[in-house]
Amino acid sequence: MNIILVAIIGGSVSIFSIALSYYLTKRYQLFVDLRNEKINHYKMLLTALSDLAVDGMDKEDANRRFSLAANTIALVAPQYVIEALMAFHGWVKFSNRENRAKSPEEHDELLKKLLLAIRKDIGLAKGDNSTTFNFHLIGTAPVKKDRN
Repeated sequence: MNIILVAIIGGSVSIFSIALSYYLTKRYQLFVDLRNEKINHYKMLLTALSDLAVDGMDKEDANRRFSLAANTIALVAPQYVIEALMAFHGWVKFSNRENRAKSPEEHDELLKKLLLAIRKDIGLAKGDNSTTFNFHLIGTAPVKKDRN
């Protein structure tokens, strides 16, 4: 009787440990897949933002890609990233009108908050300090063409 009980317990423990191992591996794989999907969405967003900052780029195409990235990011981003994105977008939307009441410093602050939110979401913000974190979009001046 003891031998049968030991065999049943041993078999049950083996099956349980295999199932637990499978579950944890699958869960980690889903986490990695979601993180990679987030990174791809964030790359699309930041690439479009970068293209908007570079003179000579097709602004219509960059705006279209920015809109697509911003509108689809809700599929993978947490609420705090979406809120930071909407605050940044609100600044851009209203500062592009004739009555520019917003400052470039406010733009950079909202962009910084967006980037810190993104970095937090993908697990890169462990050492970030919002008071010393500094970032702004880097663009280029228009290319002057030779008039030969």
